[in-house]
Amino acid sequence: MGERRRRAGGLALWARRAVALLWKLVLTCTGTGLFALAVRGFYKPNSLMSGGVTGTSLLINHLSGFPVGLGVLLFNIPIFLLGIRYVGRRFAALSALGVVLFWLVADFMPLEPLTLDPMLAAIFGGVLAGLGTASAIRAGGSLGGFDILAVVVNRKFSTGVGEVLMVLNGILVLAAGVLVSPETAMYTLIAIFASGRTVDLVQTPRPRKAFLVMTRHPGRIRERIVSEMGRGLTVWRADGGFNRGNLTVLLCVVTKMEIRELSEIVKEEDEHAFTVVLEASEVFGRFRHPAVFQKLQRLQAWNRDEHYSPPD
Repeated sequence: MGERRRRAGGLALWARRAVALLWKLVLTCTGTGLFALAVRGFYKPNSLMSGGVTGTSLLINHLSGFPVGLGVLLFNIPIFLLGIRYVGRRFAALSALGVVLFWLVADFMPLEPLTLDPMLAAIFGGVLAGLGTASAIRAGGSLGGFDILAVVVNRKFSTGVGEVLMVLNGILVLAAGVLVSPETAMYTLIAIFASGRTVDLVQTPRPRKAFLVMTRHPGRIRERIVSEMGRGLTVWRADGGFNRGNLTVLLCVVTKMEIRELSEIVKEEDEHAFTVVLEASEVFGRFRHPAVFQKLQRLQAWNRDEHYSPPD
């Protein structure tokens, strides 16, 4: 029996890993397709640039006719060789897959321009590029380029990744303004902004807030958060620095739409509670209480029957 369980557990683990790998490959391919569509359908027909290595390849293509996809592939080879020790083999492998797929799609798949209006191309191309980049990031990789180079510079010189990307993309935009036209540089800025905002929105689709409630009366606040809002929370003891008294700290993560409800619960149960609201851009693990509906049913049954043991 024990051997069967171990085999079943091993098969289940293998299946989960296979599904996870398949999902990463699907996201990588989807992101690559969207990014290639942005380049072929919007950027290239309107002589626009994007950020990073793709923008550099688009600029070279505009000046010399060198294929965009091949340029992205060649530029990324030294970047991957330089950055593989800093970004990890799995990240580098998924990123390399995305770059190779982009080369094939961008240079060999026939696709007509979707618009010849540079403003529409900057906006919609930026949104598509952002969706493609976000898909690659969710897969655990990237589409190569300046982001890997920025990580390398950050590890070597302790420079902010955002600052490195801003400098590199700034040089690219300046080159586009000088070598092509000032209008091209302006539209390129719009495209980069649209792409960056799209990535941010996809990465954090539902902004969350972390409530830290310092109170001397935690019982009712805790009970109402669980029963009325269906949220889990963490409780720990603390000492007040000003009053030197015992306090209870409640930590609860909620969505933006639940901020008002939680604030009202705290005010109604302890008007002297001290509350700090923090940004929670990334939340992992259980966000909601694991069995709120069942717990409420047990509470109702306990209220109806005095001999029913209360839930934990």
